[in-house]
Parts: sequence; C-alpha cells; structure tokens
Amino acid sequence: MLDINKRIELINTLLEQDTEQSLTYAALECRLTLEYLCYERFKLYFSYLSQNDLENWQPKHIIKQISDQINDDVSKEFSISVSAEKINGRTPKAKEEFESIEYTSLGTQSELKLNRLHSLWHGLSGVALHIPVPSISSGNINIYGEKERIRKKVVDVISFLSGIKGNLLMGGSFGEDYSFNCYACSTKIKRPVESLLDTTVLSCINPKCKESYVIKKDKNDDFEVIRSIIKFSCPGCNQDLEVPLRYFQDLLFDQTLNIRCGKCDMLSEVVMRPLMKSTEASVPSR
Repeated sequence: MLDINKRIELINTLLEQDTEQSLTYAALECRLTLEYLCYERFKLYFSYLSQNDLENWQPKHIIKQISDQINDDVSKEFSISVSAEKINGRTPKAKEEFESIEYTSLGTQSELKLNRLHSLWHGLSGVALHIPVPSISSGNINIYGEKERIRKKVVDVISFLSGIKGNLLMGGSFGEDYSFNCYACSTKIKRPVESLLDTTVLSCINPKCKESYVIKKDKNDDFEVIRSIIKFSCPGCNQDLEVPLRYFQDLLFDQTLNIRCGKCDMLSEVVMRPLMKSTEASVPSR
C-alpha cells in the first residue's frame, strides 16, 4: 500500500525549492501519486477484469468501471473488524448478537473521491505537464508553466492526499461468483453473479491470451459461455478454422493474419480490407 505521508514529504521538498523546474517536478510527482492510488485498487481486481475490457484508460474511469461491474466498495470508506468469540458455542445470527461481541479492528479503507481526484489529475496536466501548442498570438514558447498556477495545483493535491487516512485496501466480491476456465489457456475467469446481464461480453484476464466470450443468462438464471470467434474453412482439407475475434480487432488496414490448419498444416492468409455490399433500392408501392 502506498505510503502517502512519504509522497507528501517528497512533494513538499520540491515545493520548497521554489523553481520552475522543481514545481514542474512536484506536479509530476502529484500526478503519479494520484494514478498510483487508483491503480493499486485496480490491481486487487485483476482476477475479475481484463485490461482488454477497460472502457477508458484514465484512472478515475478504471475505478468507476470496477465499481459498476464488480464491486462498488472499491472507492468507499469502510472498516473491518474480526472476532473469534461465539455465543453459547454457536455463530451469532441476529444483529443484536453481533453487536454484543468484542471485536478487534483490522483497519479502514479510505474513501477515494473520484471526481475530485480526476479534476486534480487533469488540472496538473494543464498547468505544468504540457507545452501549449503555439498560435499567432501566443508569443514566446516556454518550457515551463507559470509558477504560481503550478504551486496552487500542487498545494490542492497535497490537501487532497492529506485527507486519505486509511490503512488497508480490500478487493474481491462479497457475493457469489460465476466462473469458468478459458478455452485456450485454462485461466480462471470470473464475475460476480449479480453483475452479469442477460448478455455480458468479457475477455480472458491473461494478457497473453486473445480469447473473449459472451455470457448469456436465460430465464432460469443459468449461464451459457460462448467463445467469440470467426470461422474459416481450410482450403486444403475443409477443416473448420476457429480464430478468436480479438485477433481481428487488433488488425490495421491491409495487415495480414496468418492461419495455419492444425489438420493439414496449410497456411492461409487473411487480409484486413474494406468490404462493400450493394443492396437493391426499395421501390415504393403504388
């Protein structure tokens, strides 16, 4: 878990130097710290969410996606306590029985205020981490931004970081998971049952694997796993060639994908090119 006090100490040291360079470096350290806070929580959910299924690369949106699809506790504040005590030799059931037991605190996960974090993360970039594109009226080009604007943003980040007091992070899902093994690499893929829609598309969590799947839920809440593939017929032996869909999603125009038949060893080439279809114009009835 990130030592936030040490990060604040480093950023303050750069602030005290009070040069254009040191303030720019302070802004960079702030931005890296904000990213780390999000990514260390994302790491706790690697077993649930493939990087290939991320809808947006920005730190705030990654945590928001986890909250929407896996566990909405990822950015919330909560405390965890444990007890080995039992009531009359059995596990308590009623709320009053639970509250009467002596607990030992394990710690607290601090709230991550995503909108504020994103605003600070984005603002640092605007004042310090990019050189504005010059225009006819912009005057001289400067390597560094305005010192006072940078300082204000950095001080805002320090204030934000100082409010994060938690001493633990917890990942995973509290409810029931639905899981299956990847067809190609046998990696276990899982999602909370309550997050699965009538149709859910997800990828294998193994970064080296190109498999993806469609999970369909029927009226009885049973699940069917369907591989996302494109089928070809081998020109040499008519064997079905099944290629994961994600291979084609990564292809650029005019790139070639080589497919070797496992039965007759013939090599086929698929070229990514536009395809035009014509349809008959509809004739209005009289």
